[in-house]
Amino acid sequence: MTFLMESRREKEWDEGCSDQLEYLMRRFGSQVQRLAYYYLRDQYLAEDIAQEVFYRVYKNLDKFRRDSSYFTWIYRITVNLCRDHLGSAAFRRLIPWGDNQALEKIRAGFAKPPEIVEGGEVFQRVMELPLKYRMVVALYYFQELNVAEIAQILDITPGNVRTRLCRARAVLKKSLGGDIDG
Repeated sequence: MTFLMESRREKEWDEGCSDQLEYLMRRFGSQVQRLAYYYLRDQYLAEDIAQEVFYRVYKNLDKFRRDSSYFTWIYRITVNLCRDHLGSAAFRRLIPWGDNQALEKIRAGFAKPPEIVEGGEVFQRVMELPLKYRMVVALYYFQELNVAEIAQILDITPGNVRTRLCRARAVLKKSLGGDIDG
């Protein structure tokens, strides 16, 4: 009898989890994929990361402590997975050390994602920024997050976020010929 009740509870929990996951995927799916793209600059890897993010969300939904919003929690998982991927041995073997031309050849082999085509010169210049600047600019301007949210997602201080934004704006201004304002 106890086994039957536990089985019923697990089934109800799974159904509730599935509904919650479906909601979270509809709500944050495209944003997670964009965030992964901003981080990795590869549309296909971003899709893979997004799938892994929601797999982990589903697996850990019962452990979510509500210390932050679902949004922040999911973004944090995304950033961690992107960092892990960039640091993985498989990724490092893919690109020969110090061979930037090889990286450009690899990139040239793929069609440009729609975001780049539609984003214009400013978007392309943002995507060329060093990772630490690219992420704060993308989160601040493209995802419209505030400094506190960005700090929590990237696990840095709000002051560090503001500094990176300021430096990124200076680099962008220089690369665009002084045509933008902060």
